[in-house]
Amino acid sequence: MVTLGASPILVSAGAHVLLEERLTRRGTAAIGTALLGLLLLVAGPVSGPRPVPGIALAQLSAVGYSAVTLQARRTGKATADAETWSAGALCLLPLAPAQGAWPRADHVAESAGWLVFLGVVPTLLAYRWYFSGLTTVRSTTAAVLVLLEPTTAAFLAVLLGEQISKFLVLGAVLLLTAIAVLARDTS
Repeated sequence: MVTLGASPILVSAGAHVLLEERLTRRGTAAIGTALLGLLLLVAGPVSGPRPVPGIALAQLSAVGYSAVTLQARRTGKATADAETWSAGALCLLPLAPAQGAWPRADHVAESAGWLVFLGVVPTLLAYRWYFSGLTTVRSTTAAVLVLLEPTTAAFLAVLLGEQISKFLVLGAVLLLTAIAVLARDTS
């Protein structure tokens, strides 16, 4: 969530400096609204034994994600193919046992099926569509539209039985409002 929340700010600043995309008042309001909504979505106690290094690494990830977005927007192309994602998976594979992400022997087939699904549908296809969209919309708009991901995750969590809070509802409404504001931003 930290990575997704920082990305619109980094992308809009980078687009302003590197791509000469001017941030309109409406765009500025949308980013502020989106960030407030994201904060409400993730409001709650900090989890994990070392939150500061986690937040720092999430910020570093946001810088990388924003750089990819800006580069794709600048060049009009980016790679989101099976070869790219396979290389990424191979780089992460040695870390799986250390993090306890290796499946138990009796769940290998099921886990492999889910991993293939997750790798193809919400990763490979989603990023292909994202990079295709970058050729037609402003960088800041694309970065804020990505905030649909945590909104969707929040709604799915509610559908799966998680407790809904006022903060969750308000955060989701603010994120959707930010997206609607940017959709009307024609400048």
